[in-house]
Amino acid sequence: MKLKRSGVFLLGALAMTIVLFYIDINFYNDSDFTKDNVNEILFWSFVRGLMISMAVSIGNHYRLIQKK
Repeated sequence: MKLKRSGVFLLGALAMTIVLFYIDINFYNDSDFTKDNVNEILFWSFVRGLMISMAVSIGNHYRLIQKK
């Protein structure tokens, strides 16, 4: 069960990473990105996606507990 939960976290983080990365690239609006800049933006997009995914999963878990 814990492996499934970890997979859900990572899948949600991956989906959010793509969206957040696209938003960040358009937000900076810089035409000359270096590889380091792109890697840093991608890393922080993944971290934010992971945190959002975990927060949603924790919220769903507690909502299910309260329904019982």
